[in-house]
Amino acid sequence: MRITIAQMCPERDIAHNKQKILSLLKSSLPDEWVAFPEGALSGYFPEEEAFLSAIDPREIEEAIEEIQQEVKRLRCHCLLGTALFTNRSWYNAALLQSYLGEYPAYRKIRLSVLDRKHFAPGSEVPVYTVDDVKLSMQICRELVFPEPWLALKRQDVQIIFHINNAIKPYDQVWEHLLIARAVENRVFVCSVNNSAPPQKLTSYLISPQGEVLLRAQERTEQRLSCEIDLREVKPLSC
Repeated sequence: MRITIAQMCPERDIAHNKQKILSLLKSSLPDEWVAFPEGALSGYFPEEEAFLSAIDPREIEEAIEEIQQEVKRLRCHCLLGTALFTNRSWYNAALLQSYLGEYPAYRKIRLSVLDRKHFAPGSEVPVYTVDDVKLSMQICRELVFPEPWLALKRQDVQIIFHINNAIKPYDQVWEHLLIARAVENRVFVCSVNNSAPPQKLTSYLISPQGEVLLRAQERTEQRLSCEIDLREVKPLSC
């Protein structure tokens, strides 16, 4: 299984973000998994009161469809974050796009104080099976709550993608939590962060043994890839 971290700096311009995502996807191999940060498509600026009022939901929908078509053309898989307007509410969402089918979005459940000014909370964490790979997603601060990660492990998830936007210097401590989540649950963890300054916490791919297989450079837009063997995933009882 080939995993690619696409660390990028989302901006306020959806068209610009879309083109950046398409550009980073362009070199993908068949069946490659490419992961992007929280808000990669829409941008993520919850500290701004007018954050969502400046976003056209139709532009988001059209961009999602264009990215999906590129994923199908390349025969790869893509995970990315975006603000998403559904059921008359905005959600902080993570999307799984694949050439093998359509999958429901994950809507962030544990919202931060800033998130709650803009987004409704989600209610469930989907578990996806794609070409014999069992995976799920968590978003940003959901890293600090171990129980949902354990619940996903109990559903035999093999890899958890952590779609992130944590650029404050003190967020650097989360590196230890990422390693802990991988080791305590014996799963692969792929965490992809926004590269905007003053980012200290970067992006990672971590094995079930806690080995850091990929680590992006700080404050740098970067595409890094690695092959993993899902046979390294072990039951909790081992």
